[in-house]
Amino acid sequence: MPSNDVTFGLLGALQVRAGGLPLDVRGPVVNHLLGALLIHANAWVSHSRLAFLTWGEADVSRNALHCAVARLRRMLGDASGREPGIEHSGAGYRITIGPDRLDAARFAALTRRADGTDDQKTRFAALLHALRTWRGPVLAESSEWLRMDPTVLALERDRLERTYELCDVALGLDQPTLALPLVEHLAAHLPFDEPLHARLLTLMAAVGRRAEALRAYGRVRRRLADELGVDPSDMLREAHLALLNPQPNASAGTLPAQSSAGPARIVVGRRYPSGPRAGRPPRTAPDDPRSEASLVGAGALALSFKGAGRSLPLDQIADAVLGQR
Repeated sequence: MPSNDVTFGLLGALQVRAGGLPLDVRGPVVNHLLGALLIHANAWVSHSRLAFLTWGEADVSRNALHCAVARLRRMLGDASGREPGIEHSGAGYRITIGPDRLDAARFAALTRRADGTDDQKTRFAALLHALRTWRGPVLAESSEWLRMDPTVLALERDRLERTYELCDVALGLDQPTLALPLVEHLAAHLPFDEPLHARLLTLMAAVGRRAEALRAYGRVRRRLADELGVDPSDMLREAHLALLNPQPNASAGTLPAQSSAGPARIVVGRRYPSGPRAGRPPRTAPDDPRSEASLVGAGALALSFKGAGRSLPLDQIADAVLGQR
């Protein structure tokens, strides 16, 4: 690749580099236009579609689109010293880019490599490398209508599913430390994705961060209740139970299954008058006479032990479970 070649990144905020140095893409119109061409790299994008992805619902002329493309061509040509590879025809416009010049193309190639092997170590390495190409949500600082394009949404979905895979393979290979930062980063952007957060709890426990995982579960549970009005899913609850009742002989390669009754249990939330929701057991409130334990402060968890009742705030749960208090 020539030293002055231009490379592009869309797995995060739009990034353009010429000769290894950042290139400033000035102006929202040129920025959105380049982003629209990149998410459909090597494919024709119609004039009307490209105009919408660049200006949104604004009514713009075909001539305005041609002028914007001319500005983009000039910018990329000046940076690389050659034709930028933006073509025009009756079908619209397209930008032609080699797979080594676009991060999304590299991500796709690495995931194909992961799918093409039965060796778990090779698969893990390919998934790890693929997910490390991501810097954040696709075109993170661009327009809403561009980020809601079906191609962008498909890329985000692929990233999520590949992160699930990475976590599961990492647990099977006893390599949670390498996967954890990538899972934490994505979970911060997807606060309501329960399968992802269940895996995060399991990875945190696997690297010895069990107390932190318990606090993380409390935050997720409250967020689901306060903002969506729902209970945690079965998968998330099972990951939580596995934190409270660790099985020393359990396989590291699987996510936790429903735990049997142990010496500790959680009483959270309030009892629903209509009974269980979605097949889940009702929960009790501290002011309910049927409560088996009271909550201490807002958002605390009450922990009941055999033979004695104790109420602890969330930040003390881990020590209580581990027998340190």
